[in-house]
Amino acid sequence: MYDFDKSISFEGDSGPYLQYSYARANSVLEKAKKENIFPDPHAFGMEISEVEKLLYRFPEVVSRSASEYEPHYIASYLIEVARAFNSFYGNTVIVDTKDKTSSYKIALTFAFSFVIKNGLQLLGIQVPEKM
Repeated sequence: MYDFDKSISFEGDSGPYLQYSYARANSVLEKAKKENIFPDPHAFGMEISEVEKLLYRFPEVVSRSASEYEPHYIASYLIEVARAFNSFYGNTVIVDTKDKTSSYKIALTFAFSFVIKNGLQLLGIQVPEKM
């Protein structure tokens, strides 16, 4: 049964949850820019995160969704990658001028932002820069 309150919730499997995740990533990127920390995907020093593993699958998910005419593959994938990013965000200090891996974390945040934005656009969902 359709639940209007759930459909506009910032938690769980909803469009607003995905939009909020994108806005959160943008906020991190803005903070990094103010601190003069720029994305550097080559600045390793961390184990490969769940976010990184999931981001790698985006082209495959889009291709499958298109070939099978099943947009729910993209929606499910975006929810999964948003959960992983929000967990990463909650458990990791991303912007830290004293952390050598910060530029890598910023690159990962940028990649997440790129994927979530493109995925939402493919689904016809607006992508607000801030919420």
